[in-house]
Amino acid sequence: MKLALSLLLVTLALCCSDANAEVCPVIEKGASRFIMKRNLGFKETLLMLKAPRSFYQAVLDVKHCTNSISYSGRKKINNVVEAMVDKCNR
Repeated sequence: MKLALSLLLVTLALCCSDANAEVCPVIEKGASRFIMKRNLGFKETLLMLKAPRSFYQAVLDVKHCTNSISYSGRKKINNVVEAMVDKCNR
């Protein structure tokens, strides 16, 4: 559950900071896919970011932990992230 809380706080910081009042659609989709999809579906999202190879492996390592959260738990986390995004995009 510590991972989920950390993810929510980082998403909130990115979404609602003064410097970035509107969430980039790629970040919004990426956060949702990170929470809800299994590794196979999420790898496609990572490829859109064009980041260094070490970044991909680090994200997949964290994703492995996220996958251990039950589906209903991940759905609740995703609902909170979506609510934050909606609020920030107003």
